[in-house]
Amino acid sequence: MKIVDPLAVSGPAVGSSDLKNDHFDESISKPLCPESFRELLPHIDTFIFDADGVLWLGDDVIPGSPRLVDFLIKSRKRVIILTNNATKSRAVYAKKLARLGFNRKLDKNSLVNPAAVVADALDRAGLADNMKVYLIGAQGVRDEMDDLGIEYFGHGPEPQDDSDGSAFMFDIELEEDPADVGAVVVGYEKHFNYHKLMKAANYLQKRHCLFLATNEDETCPGPNADVVTPDAGPLVAAVRCASGREPITVGKPNTPAFDYIRRRWNIDPQRTMMVGDRTNTDVKFGRDHGLKTLLVLSGCHQLEDILDNHRNGLLDMVPDYYTTCLGALLPHRDHA
Repeated sequence: MKIVDPLAVSGPAVGSSDLKNDHFDESISKPLCPESFRELLPHIDTFIFDADGVLWLGDDVIPGSPRLVDFLIKSRKRVIILTNNATKSRAVYAKKLARLGFNRKLDKNSLVNPAAVVADALDRAGLADNMKVYLIGAQGVRDEMDDLGIEYFGHGPEPQDDSDGSAFMFDIELEEDPADVGAVVVGYEKHFNYHKLMKAANYLQKRHCLFLATNEDETCPGPNADVVTPDAGPLVAAVRCASGREPITVGKPNTPAFDYIRRRWNIDPQRTMMVGDRTNTDVKFGRDHGLKTLLVLSGCHQLEDILDNHRNGLLDMVPDYYTTCLGALLPHRDHA
Protein backbone atom coordinates (compact mmCIF):
# COMPACT_ATOMS: atom_id res chain seq x y z
CA MET A 1 0.00 0.00 0.00
CA LYS A 2 1.50 3.32 -1.03
CA ILE A 3 0.83 6.29 1.21
CA VAL A 4 1.73 9.76 0.00
CA ASP A 5 2.69 12.26 2.67
CA PRO A 6 0.77 15.44 1.74
CA LEU A 7 2.88 17.38 4.25
CA ALA A 8 6.06 16.66 2.35
CA VAL A 9 4.72 17.88 -0.99
CA SER A 10 5.45 21.43 -2.05
CA GLY A 11 2.84 23.49 -3.82
CA PRO A 12 -0.83 24.11 -3.01
CA ALA A 13 -2.64 22.34 -0.22
CA VAL A 14 -4.59 19.20 -0.93
CA GLY A 15 -8.03 20.36 -2.03
CA SER A 16 -11.35 18.81 -2.93
CA SER A 17 -10.29 18.44 -6.56
CA ASP A 18 -7.50 16.07 -5.48
CA LEU A 19 -10.07 13.74 -3.94
CA LYS A 20 -12.54 13.71 -6.80
CA ASN A 21 -13.21 10.40 -8.50
CA ASP A 22 -15.07 10.34 -11.79
CA HIS A 23 -16.81 7.11 -10.79
CA PHE A 24 -17.78 8.17 -7.26
CA ASP A 25 -21.10 9.88 -6.49
CA GLU A 26 -20.28 12.56 -3.91
CA SER A 27 -23.89 12.69 -2.79
CA ILE A 28 -23.13 9.36 -1.07
CA SER A 29 -20.10 10.59 0.91
CA LYS A 30 -18.44 14.00 0.74
CA PRO A 31 -14.69 14.47 0.26
CA LEU A 32 -12.99 16.43 3.03
CA CYS A 33 -10.17 18.82 2.15
CA PRO A 34 -8.43 21.48 4.29
CA GLU A 35 -11.05 24.12 3.48
CA SER A 36 -14.12 21.98 4.18
CA PHE A 37 -12.45 20.52 7.27
CA ARG A 38 -11.88 24.03 8.65
CA GLU A 39 -15.56 24.82 8.07
CA LEU A 40 -16.53 21.66 9.95
CA LEU A 41 -14.25 22.22 12.97
CA PRO A 42 -16.49 24.67 14.91
CA HIS A 43 -19.21 22.01 14.95
CA ILE A 44 -17.04 19.27 16.49
CA ASP A 45 -15.75 19.12 20.06
CA THR A 46 -14.48 15.53 20.14
CA PHE A 47 -12.58 13.40 17.65
CA ILE A 48 -12.44 9.63 18.16
CA PHE A 49 -9.67 8.03 16.11
CA ASP A 50 -9.11 4.40 15.27
CA ALA A 51 -5.40 3.53 15.43
CA ASP A 52 -4.11 0.98 12.90
CA GLY A 53 -4.72 2.25 9.38
CA VAL A 54 -5.46 5.76 10.64
CA LEU A 55 -2.59 6.84 12.91
CA TRP A 56 -0.14 4.08 12.07
CA LEU A 57 0.31 0.92 10.03
CA GLY A 58 1.97 -1.77 12.12
CA ASP A 59 5.04 -0.14 13.65
CA ASP A 60 5.17 2.77 11.19
CA VAL A 61 3.43 6.10 11.62
CA ILE A 62 1.20 7.25 8.75
CA PRO A 63 2.79 10.51 7.62
CA GLY A 64 0.86 13.61 8.67
CA SER A 65 -1.16 11.92 11.40
CA PRO A 66 0.84 13.29 14.36
CA ARG A 67 0.61 16.83 13.01
CA LEU A 68 -3.13 16.64 12.43
CA VAL A 69 -3.70 15.30 15.96
CA ASP A 70 -1.38 17.98 17.38
CA PHE A 71 -3.33 20.64 15.48
CA LEU A 72 -6.61 19.41 16.98
CA ILE A 73 -5.25 19.34 20.53
CA LYS A 74 -3.88 22.87 20.15
CA SER A 75 -7.30 23.86 18.80
CA ARG A 76 -8.77 22.69 22.14
CA LYS A 77 -10.47 19.65 20.66
CA ARG A 78 -10.81 16.48 22.71
CA VAL A 79 -8.94 13.56 21.13
CA ILE A 80 -9.75 9.95 22.03
CA ILE A 81 -8.05 6.89 20.53
CA LEU A 82 -10.40 3.90 20.17
CA THR A 83 -8.84 0.70 18.83
CA ASN A 84 -10.31 -2.79 18.54
CA ASN A 85 -6.93 -4.32 19.32
CA ALA A 86 -6.94 -5.94 22.76
CA THR A 87 -3.55 -7.63 22.52
CA LYS A 88 -1.85 -4.76 24.38
CA SER A 89 -2.89 -2.59 27.31
CA ARG A 90 -3.62 1.12 27.09
CA ALA A 91 -0.30 1.83 28.83
CA VAL A 92 1.60 0.01 26.08
CA TYR A 93 -0.30 1.89 23.36
CA ALA A 94 0.46 5.19 25.09
CA LYS A 95 4.17 4.40 24.82
CA LYS A 96 3.71 3.63 21.12
CA LEU A 97 2.01 6.98 20.54
CA ALA A 98 4.95 8.76 22.19
CA ARG A 99 7.50 6.73 20.22
CA LEU A 100 5.79 7.60 16.93
CA GLY A 101 5.86 11.32 17.70
CA PHE A 102 2.29 12.06 18.77
CA ASN A 103 1.41 14.85 21.19
CA ARG A 104 2.51 13.97 24.75
CA LYS A 105 -0.93 14.90 26.06
CA LEU A 106 -2.16 11.62 24.58
CA ASP A 107 -1.59 9.20 27.43
CA LYS A 108 -3.19 6.03 28.80
CA ASN A 109 -6.28 8.00 29.82
CA SER A 110 -6.82 9.13 26.20
CA LEU A 111 -7.04 5.54 24.99
CA VAL A 112 -9.84 2.98 24.83
CA ASN A 113 -9.55 -0.63 23.69
CA PRO A 114 -11.64 -3.77 24.23
CA ALA A 115 -9.27 -4.96 26.95
CA ALA A 116 -10.09 -1.90 29.06
CA VAL A 117 -13.81 -2.06 28.24
CA VAL A 118 -14.16 -5.75 29.07
CA ALA A 119 -12.27 -5.30 32.37
CA ASP A 120 -14.53 -2.37 33.21
CA ALA A 121 -17.63 -4.42 32.34
CA LEU A 122 -16.51 -7.20 34.68
CA ASP A 123 -15.75 -4.70 37.43
CA ARG A 124 -19.18 -3.11 37.02
CA ALA A 125 -20.88 -6.52 36.96
CA GLY A 126 -19.92 -6.98 40.59
CA LEU A 127 -19.03 -10.66 40.48
CA ALA A 128 -19.16 -12.37 43.87
CA ASP A 129 -15.82 -12.59 45.68
CA ASN A 130 -15.49 -16.31 45.01
CA MET A 131 -16.20 -15.98 41.29
CA LYS A 132 -13.35 -16.21 38.79
CA VAL A 133 -13.08 -15.40 35.10
CA TYR A 134 -12.05 -17.96 32.48
CA LEU A 135 -9.94 -15.97 30.05
CA ILE A 136 -9.06 -16.71 26.46
CA GLY A 137 -7.10 -13.58 25.64
CA ALA A 138 -3.78 -11.84 25.14
CA GLN A 139 -1.53 -9.86 27.48
CA GLY A 140 -3.48 -6.63 27.04
CA VAL A 141 -6.62 -8.12 28.59
CA ARG A 142 -4.61 -9.60 31.45
CA ASP A 143 -2.95 -6.25 32.19
CA GLU A 144 -6.26 -4.36 32.28
CA MET A 145 -7.87 -7.01 34.49
CA ASP A 146 -4.85 -6.94 36.82
CA ASP A 147 -5.27 -3.16 37.17
CA LEU A 148 -8.82 -3.69 38.48
CA GLY A 149 -7.96 -6.68 40.67
CA ILE A 150 -10.07 -9.16 38.70
CA GLU A 151 -9.09 -12.80 39.29
CA TYR A 152 -8.80 -14.90 36.13
CA PHE A 153 -7.36 -18.19 34.90
CA GLY A 154 -6.94 -20.22 31.73
CA HIS A 155 -4.76 -17.90 29.63
CA GLY A 156 -1.62 -19.11 27.88
CA PRO A 157 -0.72 -22.56 26.54
CA GLU A 158 -2.61 -25.60 27.74
CA PRO A 159 -0.59 -28.20 29.71
CA GLN A 160 0.72 -31.05 27.57
CA ASP A 161 -1.86 -33.84 27.18
CA ASP A 162 -0.20 -37.17 28.05
CA SER A 163 -3.25 -39.34 27.29
CA ASP A 164 -3.58 -41.51 24.19
CA GLY A 165 -6.52 -39.39 23.09
CA SER A 166 -9.15 -42.12 23.39
CA ALA A 167 -11.20 -40.23 26.00
CA PHE A 168 -10.38 -36.75 24.76
CA MET A 169 -13.74 -36.06 23.14
CA PHE A 170 -15.74 -37.08 26.19
CA ASP A 171 -13.78 -36.06 29.26
CA ILE A 172 -11.73 -33.01 30.16
CA GLU A 173 -10.45 -31.74 33.48
CA LEU A 174 -11.78 -28.30 34.41
CA GLU A 175 -9.49 -26.18 36.60
CA GLU A 176 -12.43 -24.64 38.45
CA ASP A 177 -15.89 -25.79 39.46
CA PRO A 178 -18.29 -24.26 36.89
CA ALA A 179 -20.35 -22.96 39.82
CA ASP A 180 -17.37 -20.73 40.74
CA VAL A 181 -16.82 -19.27 37.26
CA GLY A 182 -18.67 -15.99 36.88
CA ALA A 183 -17.62 -15.13 33.34
CA VAL A 184 -15.90 -16.38 30.22
CA VAL A 185 -13.98 -13.75 28.25
CA VAL A 186 -12.88 -14.50 24.68
CA GLY A 187 -10.44 -12.41 22.67
CA TYR A 188 -7.52 -12.98 20.36
CA GLU A 189 -5.14 -15.65 21.71
CA LYS A 190 -2.55 -17.56 19.71
CA HIS A 191 -2.83 -20.54 22.09
CA PHE A 192 -6.51 -21.13 21.35
CA ASN A 193 -7.25 -24.84 20.81
CA TYR A 194 -9.87 -27.56 21.25
CA HIS A 195 -9.16 -27.85 25.00
CA LYS A 196 -9.90 -24.16 25.52
CA LEU A 197 -13.01 -24.34 23.36
CA MET A 198 -14.35 -27.29 25.32
CA LYS A 199 -13.65 -25.64 28.69
CA ALA A 200 -15.29 -22.35 27.67
CA ALA A 201 -18.36 -24.15 26.33
CA ASN A 202 -18.76 -26.14 29.54
CA TYR A 203 -18.35 -23.16 31.87
CA LEU A 204 -20.99 -21.33 29.84
CA GLN A 205 -23.57 -24.04 30.46
CA LYS A 206 -24.18 -22.35 33.81
CA ARG A 207 -26.66 -19.55 33.15
CA HIS A 208 -25.09 -17.28 35.76
CA CYS A 209 -21.84 -17.27 33.77
CA LEU A 210 -21.40 -14.14 31.64
CA PHE A 211 -20.08 -14.49 28.09
CA LEU A 212 -18.00 -11.47 27.06
CA ALA A 213 -16.02 -10.98 23.85
CA THR A 214 -13.43 -8.30 23.23
CA ASN A 215 -14.21 -7.89 19.53
CA GLU A 216 -15.38 -9.88 16.51
CA ASP A 217 -13.00 -8.65 13.82
CA GLU A 218 -12.51 -11.45 11.31
CA THR A 219 -8.86 -10.69 10.58
CA CYS A 220 -6.15 -8.34 11.78
CA PRO A 221 -3.42 -6.45 9.88
CA GLY A 222 -0.11 -8.24 9.49
CA PRO A 223 3.30 -7.60 7.93
CA ASN A 224 2.46 -9.81 4.92
CA ALA A 225 -0.64 -8.69 3.05
CA ASP A 226 -0.84 -12.09 1.31
CA VAL A 227 -1.29 -13.95 4.61
CA VAL A 228 -4.69 -14.06 6.32
CA THR A 229 -4.28 -13.49 10.07
CA PRO A 230 -7.42 -14.47 12.01
CA ASP A 231 -8.44 -12.06 14.78
CA ALA A 232 -10.76 -12.70 17.72
CA GLY A 233 -13.88 -13.14 15.57
CA PRO A 234 -13.30 -16.78 14.58
CA LEU A 235 -12.51 -17.69 18.20
CA VAL A 236 -15.67 -16.00 19.46
CA ALA A 237 -17.69 -17.75 16.74
CA ALA A 238 -16.36 -21.14 17.82
CA VAL A 239 -17.28 -20.58 21.48
CA ARG A 240 -20.68 -19.21 20.48
CA CYS A 241 -21.41 -22.27 18.38
CA ALA A 242 -20.16 -24.80 20.94
CA SER A 243 -21.83 -23.20 23.97
CA GLY A 244 -25.11 -22.11 22.39
CA ARG A 245 -24.65 -18.73 24.08
CA GLU A 246 -24.55 -15.25 22.56
CA PRO A 247 -21.69 -13.04 23.77
CA ILE A 248 -21.77 -9.43 24.85
CA THR A 249 -19.15 -8.02 22.49
CA VAL A 250 -17.58 -4.82 23.80
CA GLY A 251 -15.47 -3.61 20.87
CA LYS A 252 -16.55 -1.53 17.88
CA PRO A 253 -19.17 -1.28 16.49
CA ASN A 254 -20.97 -2.36 19.65
CA THR A 255 -22.55 -0.19 22.32
CA PRO A 256 -20.36 -1.12 25.36
CA ALA A 257 -17.42 0.79 23.84
CA PHE A 258 -19.64 3.83 23.25
CA ASP A 259 -21.07 3.66 26.78
CA TYR A 260 -17.54 3.44 28.19
CA ILE A 261 -16.54 6.61 26.32
CA ARG A 262 -19.70 8.50 27.18
CA ARG A 263 -19.38 7.73 30.90
CA ARG A 264 -15.80 8.96 31.00
CA TRP A 265 -15.96 12.01 28.80
CA ASN A 266 -19.66 12.91 28.70
CA ILE A 267 -19.42 13.47 24.95
CA ASP A 268 -22.18 15.04 22.89
CA PRO A 269 -22.71 12.59 19.99
CA GLN A 270 -23.90 15.35 17.66
CA ARG A 271 -20.59 17.20 18.19
CA THR A 272 -18.36 14.14 17.90
CA MET A 273 -16.64 12.65 14.85
CA MET A 274 -15.51 9.03 14.49
CA VAL A 275 -12.48 8.67 12.21
CA GLY A 276 -11.51 5.22 10.97
CA ASP A 277 -10.38 3.08 8.06
CA ARG A 278 -13.02 0.32 8.25
CA THR A 279 -16.65 0.74 7.26
CA ASN A 280 -17.91 -2.32 9.17
CA THR A 281 -16.42 -1.32 12.54
CA ASP A 282 -15.45 2.37 12.63
CA VAL A 283 -18.11 3.87 10.37
CA LYS A 284 -20.85 1.58 11.67
CA PHE A 285 -19.87 2.43 15.26
CA GLY A 286 -20.22 6.13 14.48
CA ARG A 287 -23.47 5.83 12.54
CA ASP A 288 -25.08 3.53 15.12
CA HIS A 289 -24.38 6.02 17.92
CA GLY A 290 -25.21 9.30 16.21
CA LEU A 291 -21.66 10.51 15.47
CA LYS A 292 -20.32 12.20 12.37
CA THR A 293 -18.15 9.76 10.43
CA LEU A 294 -14.97 10.12 8.39
CA LEU A 295 -13.33 7.27 6.47
CA VAL A 296 -9.61 7.64 5.75
CA LEU A 297 -8.34 5.71 2.74
CA SER A 298 -4.93 5.02 4.32
CA GLY A 299 -5.93 1.64 5.74
CA CYS A 300 -8.41 -1.12 5.05
CA HIS A 301 -11.40 0.19 3.05
CA GLN A 302 -11.54 2.35 -0.06
CA LEU A 303 -14.10 4.27 -2.15
CA GLU A 304 -15.19 1.04 -3.82
CA ASP A 305 -16.23 -0.32 -0.43
CA ILE A 306 -18.37 2.75 0.24
CA LEU A 307 -20.08 2.26 -3.12
CA ASP A 308 -20.64 -1.45 -2.46
CA ASN A 309 -22.19 -0.71 0.94
CA HIS A 310 -24.48 1.94 -0.55
CA ARG A 311 -25.46 -0.35 -3.43
CA ASN A 312 -26.30 -3.17 -1.00
CA GLY A 313 -28.36 -0.96 1.31
CA LEU A 314 -25.78 -1.04 4.14
CA LEU A 315 -26.22 2.63 4.88
CA ASP A 316 -24.86 2.27 8.42
CA MET A 317 -21.51 1.51 6.77
CA VAL A 318 -21.50 4.58 4.52
CA PRO A 319 -19.47 7.48 6.00
CA ASP A 320 -20.49 11.12 5.95
CA TYR A 321 -17.03 12.09 4.69
CA TYR A 322 -13.86 10.57 3.31
CA THR A 323 -10.26 11.69 2.78
CA THR A 324 -7.00 10.10 1.67
CA CYS A 325 -5.25 10.30 5.06
CA LEU A 326 -5.24 12.59 8.10
CA GLY A 327 -2.39 14.71 6.78
CA ALA A 328 -4.53 15.66 3.78
CA LEU A 329 -6.75 17.74 6.09
CA LEU A 330 -4.01 20.20 7.03
CA PRO A 331 -3.62 23.44 5.07
CA HIS A 332 -0.26 24.08 3.43
CA ARG A 333 0.76 26.73 5.97
CA ASP A 334 0.53 24.13 8.74
CA HIS A 335 2.74 21.63 6.93
CA ALA A 336 6.08 22.99 8.05
